[in-house]
Amino acid sequence: MKTNAIINLGVCVAAGFAVLTGCYETPAIDSQPDPEPNIVVDAKSEYTVASASADPVIFSISSNTPWHIECDAEDWCTVTPGASATSSLTEDITVTVEDNTVVQPRTATLTVMAEGVEEPVLVKITQNAMSQLNVSAVSGTIPQNGGEVTFTVLSDQDWKIVSSATWLTFSQNNGTGSEDAVTVTASAESTTTMRSATVRVETAEDFRTVTITQEGITILQFGEADEVARTFIYGGESKTFHVEASMLWSVSCNDPDVIISPIEGTTSGDITVTLPYSKYINDKTYTIILKSDDPDIPMTEQTLTITQDSFADPVGTPDLSGFTLTAYNGTAYVKSKDYWKYGTFEWTFSNVNLTSGYFDINNWGADGITMMIRFGGDAAVNMVGLKGHLTINGVNVYWGVDTAWSNGWDIDFKNLPCNNVSLGELRSMKLEITPDTRSGYQQNNILNRKLWINDELVFEFSKTNYPETESARPGDPVAWCGGDIWQSGSTHPGLQYQFGIGGTGNGSLTIDSFKYTPYE
Repeated sequence: MKTNAIINLGVCVAAGFAVLTGCYETPAIDSQPDPEPNIVVDAKSEYTVASASADPVIFSISSNTPWHIECDAEDWCTVTPGASATSSLTEDITVTVEDNTVVQPRTATLTVMAEGVEEPVLVKITQNAMSQLNVSAVSGTIPQNGGEVTFTVLSDQDWKIVSSATWLTFSQNNGTGSEDAVTVTASAESTTTMRSATVRVETAEDFRTVTITQEGITILQFGEADEVARTFIYGGESKTFHVEASMLWSVSCNDPDVIISPIEGTTSGDITVTLPYSKYINDKTYTIILKSDDPDIPMTEQTLTITQDSFADPVGTPDLSGFTLTAYNGTAYVKSKDYWKYGTFEWTFSNVNLTSGYFDINNWGADGITMMIRFGGDAAVNMVGLKGHLTINGVNVYWGVDTAWSNGWDIDFKNLPCNNVSLGELRSMKLEITPDTRSGYQQNNILNRKLWINDELVFEFSKTNYPETESARPGDPVAWCGGDIWQSGSTHPGLQYQFGIGGTGNGSLTIDSFKYTPYE
């Protein structure tokens, strides 16, 4: 007995020590019981929606337990979402309905049920019957000196007239739902021009429109313009044309080269049409379109055709159809009407179909100064050539100066990038000629020349190509220092540009455009 007492005492001491040192763990006591299932629906007990294009019904649900919604009219009433999300305590509910196409109202009942909640929540959606709204055609048109027209309204709902035409008045602007049709009289005072208005008869859920027109003078046309007035010179020109209109109007042209100002107006007035320097080898026709911008006065579009002369003249009698040159075992050229010295010359092409011959640019000046660029399918004709000179103030003058530009000098393209371009692939050519001066031995004026084919620089000849010592210059020294036709005191106007199908050509090519940009 004595031994057992000692053992029990040791156990108690150990237990007490464990409590003091934290080794003993007291069982946890849960003082927060699980909450009761609960759901809160902030919807009204009943909603009424329109028969057509009804606004959605929106309400929210807050719940600590899963829920779902049942609808007894799912064929026309849709509930989104129809059940709770596991991660959300609050959900926004959207109820949409399709248009009612029958003449009786209809009802949908939504039943919201939650787990652990005995009583469901009921929401009733009532949709109005399809509106019965009929508006007859207008009895005619209102005379120009004033008068009235009528139409009838038959509606089972209240209705009203909505019109933005202040010149119209109505015998009544609204009415109540009835089984009998109501006759509405629309009146207007006299007018000088024809006018129309769209009148809207509407209920809370539907509408109909009618058009009421008053007779009058309607004008939409260009003023008289003879052929001379409608023809523009090739160098660019502005001309004024008159517009006669009794409504809002606008003018346009689908070609960006044509600049029109103003492009719109309210009454009769003038427009200014401006064309730039012509870029076509044949006369170019443009069409300007005049149209009504008044939605109440639809009118047929009116057109004004203008023509601009070409900047070029045919050489001889080439086969020239539009902007396409055709050669039959021969040549076909056009020639600029103007003379140019320096600047940038650009050609664009399409439908290049030559079985023989080449595209040729040359300047057959009357004084013997010439320059040629020939590009064709045969590398032998891919070349630049120049020759000839004239005397100005007792000095030999060349189209470029130096022996290289006198008495027959050619550069071929055999080793240049454009040699890989076939004639059928020719799409653009650009020539740039700019004046410069050379220092050092035989100081004088020179020209820099560059040539691009299909936007690729293929040839450049500038002052850096000229040798600077006499020993490097073969031939007659007098020929080297001739200057240029742009030198001080020169009255030479420059050269005309003749271009087209050269050699023994067979086939055709279309020159879409030519553009000259003066050197500045």
